[in-house]
Amino acid sequence: MKNRVSLPLFLVLAVVLAGCGGVTAQPPGSSSVSSTQSPSDCLASTSSESVSAGRFECKAFISTEGSASGQDLSWVASMLLHVGFGRMNGALTMVVRMPCGVLNVPVSIGADVITPDSAAMIQSADGCTGSAAEYRTWTIAFVRMRITYSMEKQSLVLSNVVGQINFKSS
Repeated sequence: MKNRVSLPLFLVLAVVLAGCGGVTAQPPGSSSVSSTQSPSDCLASTSSESVSAGRFECKAFISTEGSASGQDLSWVASMLLHVGFGRMNGALTMVVRMPCGVLNVPVSIGADVITPDSAAMIQSADGCTGSAAEYRTWTIAFVRMRITYSMEKQSLVLSNVVGQINFKSS
Protein backbone atom coordinates (compact mmCIF):
# COMPACT_ATOMS: atom_id res chain seq x y z
CA MET A 1 0.00 0.00 0.00
CA LYS A 2 1.32 3.39 -0.87
CA ASN A 3 0.31 4.95 2.48
CA ARG A 4 2.22 2.44 4.61
CA VAL A 5 5.35 3.70 6.28
CA SER A 6 8.19 1.88 7.89
CA LEU A 7 8.57 1.66 11.65
CA PRO A 8 11.65 3.95 11.70
CA LEU A 9 9.73 6.71 9.86
CA PHE A 10 6.78 6.29 12.24
CA LEU A 11 9.11 6.66 15.23
CA VAL A 12 10.63 9.81 13.72
CA LEU A 13 7.12 11.25 13.28
CA ALA A 14 6.27 10.42 16.88
CA VAL A 15 9.44 12.18 18.05
CA VAL A 16 8.61 15.23 15.91
CA LEU A 17 5.15 15.46 17.46
CA ALA A 18 6.53 14.93 20.96
CA GLY A 19 9.12 17.64 20.38
CA CYS A 20 6.41 20.12 19.46
CA GLY A 21 4.79 19.63 22.85
CA GLY A 22 1.47 18.84 21.22
CA VAL A 23 -0.37 15.59 20.73
CA THR A 24 1.86 12.56 20.32
CA ALA A 25 1.19 9.58 18.13
CA GLN A 26 1.76 6.53 20.25
CA PRO A 27 1.99 2.92 19.14
CA PRO A 28 -0.93 0.59 19.89
CA GLY A 29 -0.92 -0.69 23.44
CA SER A 30 0.52 2.48 24.94
CA SER A 31 -1.42 4.65 27.38
CA SER A 32 -3.22 7.35 25.37
CA VAL A 33 -2.92 10.31 23.08
CA SER A 34 -1.88 13.12 25.36
CA SER A 35 -1.48 16.85 25.41
CA THR A 36 1.29 18.61 27.27
CA GLN A 37 0.68 22.27 26.48
CA SER A 38 -1.59 24.57 28.41
CA PRO A 39 -4.44 26.24 26.49
CA SER A 40 -2.60 29.58 26.50
CA ASP A 41 0.47 27.93 24.90
CA CYS A 42 -1.77 26.42 22.24
CA LEU A 43 -3.47 29.72 21.44
CA ALA A 44 -0.11 31.44 21.14
CA SER A 45 1.07 28.84 18.63
CA THR A 46 -1.98 29.31 16.36
CA SER A 47 -2.10 33.08 16.04
CA SER A 48 -2.39 32.84 12.23
CA GLU A 49 -5.04 30.11 12.42
CA SER A 50 -8.78 30.50 12.60
CA VAL A 51 -10.52 30.54 15.97
CA SER A 52 -12.08 27.17 15.09
CA ALA A 53 -8.68 25.54 14.57
CA GLY A 54 -7.44 27.00 17.86
CA ARG A 55 -10.32 25.31 19.69
CA PHE A 56 -8.92 21.92 18.64
CA GLU A 57 -5.21 22.30 19.14
CA CYS A 58 -3.85 20.40 22.16
CA LYS A 59 -7.18 18.63 22.70
CA ALA A 60 -7.56 14.87 23.09
CA PHE A 61 -10.69 12.72 23.06
CA ILE A 62 -11.74 9.09 23.59
CA SER A 63 -14.64 7.50 21.70
CA THR A 64 -17.80 6.67 23.64
CA GLU A 65 -20.20 5.50 20.93
CA GLY A 66 -20.68 5.41 17.19
CA SER A 67 -22.99 4.44 14.38
CA ALA A 68 -22.87 3.74 10.65
CA SER A 69 -25.81 3.25 8.29
CA GLY A 70 -28.17 3.27 11.27
CA GLN A 71 -26.26 0.45 12.99
CA ASP A 72 -24.55 0.73 16.38
CA LEU A 73 -20.75 0.50 16.30
CA SER A 74 -20.29 -1.11 19.71
CA TRP A 75 -16.54 -1.56 19.16
CA VAL A 76 -16.09 2.23 19.28
CA ALA A 77 -17.03 2.16 22.97
CA SER A 78 -15.14 -1.02 23.88
CA MET A 79 -11.98 -0.89 21.75
CA LEU A 80 -11.78 2.91 21.72
CA LEU A 81 -10.55 5.42 19.22
CA HIS A 82 -8.24 8.09 20.63
CA VAL A 83 -8.27 11.37 18.70
CA GLY A 84 -5.98 14.29 19.38
CA PHE A 85 -4.98 17.47 17.59
CA GLY A 86 -1.53 19.00 17.46
CA ARG A 87 1.09 20.47 15.14
CA MET A 88 3.19 18.43 12.73
CA ASN A 89 5.55 20.34 10.45
CA GLY A 90 3.49 23.45 11.13
CA ALA A 91 0.20 21.89 10.00
CA LEU A 92 -2.69 21.14 12.35
CA THR A 93 -2.82 17.35 12.45
CA MET A 94 -5.48 14.98 13.72
CA VAL A 95 -3.82 11.95 15.33
CA VAL A 96 -6.09 8.91 15.48
CA ARG A 97 -5.04 5.88 17.52
CA MET A 98 -7.13 2.90 16.50
CA PRO A 99 -7.37 -0.62 17.93
CA CYS A 100 -4.68 -1.48 15.37
CA GLY A 101 -2.46 1.40 14.31
CA VAL A 102 -2.15 5.17 14.24
CA LEU A 103 -3.11 7.74 11.61
CA ASN A 104 -1.67 11.25 11.27
CA VAL A 105 -4.05 13.33 9.17
CA PRO A 106 -3.31 16.98 8.34
CA VAL A 107 -6.58 18.90 8.63
CA SER A 108 -8.06 22.33 8.14
CA ILE A 109 -10.91 23.37 10.39
CA GLY A 110 -13.81 25.70 9.64
CA ALA A 111 -16.79 26.83 11.68
CA ASP A 112 -18.32 23.32 11.78
CA VAL A 113 -16.25 21.25 9.33
CA ILE A 114 -12.95 19.36 9.51
CA THR A 115 -11.41 18.88 6.07
CA PRO A 116 -8.71 16.19 5.98
CA ASP A 117 -5.79 16.24 3.57
CA SER A 118 -6.12 12.52 2.90
CA ALA A 119 -3.32 12.60 0.30
CA ALA A 120 -0.91 13.62 3.09
CA MET A 121 -2.29 11.12 5.63
CA ILE A 122 0.34 8.86 7.20
CA GLN A 123 -0.48 5.39 8.55
CA SER A 124 1.55 3.28 10.91
CA ALA A 125 2.67 -0.04 9.43
CA ASP A 126 0.85 -2.49 11.67
CA GLY A 127 -0.12 -6.01 10.67
CA CYS A 128 -3.81 -6.10 11.56
CA THR A 129 -6.01 -9.17 11.44
CA GLY A 130 -9.59 -10.04 12.22
CA SER A 131 -11.94 -7.46 13.64
CA ALA A 132 -9.11 -4.99 14.40
CA ALA A 133 -8.34 -4.90 10.65
CA GLU A 134 -12.01 -4.23 9.89
CA TYR A 135 -12.13 -1.40 12.47
CA ARG A 136 -8.97 0.10 11.00
CA THR A 137 -10.43 0.00 7.47
CA TRP A 138 -13.66 1.65 8.66
CA THR A 139 -11.75 4.35 10.59
CA ILE A 140 -9.53 5.16 7.59
CA ALA A 141 -12.60 5.51 5.37
CA PHE A 142 -14.18 7.78 8.00
CA VAL A 143 -11.22 10.17 8.39
CA ARG A 144 -10.61 10.45 4.63
CA MET A 145 -13.97 12.18 4.19
CA ARG A 146 -14.98 15.71 5.12
CA ILE A 147 -16.26 15.65 8.73
CA THR A 148 -18.92 17.81 10.34
CA TYR A 149 -18.30 18.43 14.02
CA SER A 150 -19.93 19.84 17.13
CA MET A 151 -17.90 20.49 20.26
CA GLU A 152 -19.03 21.20 23.78
CA LYS A 153 -16.75 21.59 26.83
CA GLN A 154 -16.18 17.87 27.40
CA SER A 155 -17.50 16.28 24.20
CA LEU A 156 -16.93 16.12 20.47
CA VAL A 157 -19.24 14.63 17.84
CA LEU A 158 -17.79 13.84 14.41
CA SER A 159 -20.07 12.81 11.55
CA ASN A 160 -20.02 12.34 7.79
CA VAL A 161 -21.49 10.05 5.14
CA VAL A 162 -19.55 7.08 6.58
CA GLY A 163 -20.92 7.38 10.14
CA GLN A 164 -20.88 9.26 13.42
CA ILE A 165 -18.59 8.98 16.43
CA ASN A 166 -19.13 10.58 19.84
CA PHE A 167 -16.10 11.36 22.01
CA LYS A 168 -15.45 12.61 25.51
CA SER A 169 -12.49 14.74 26.51
CA SER A 170 -9.59 12.69 27.81
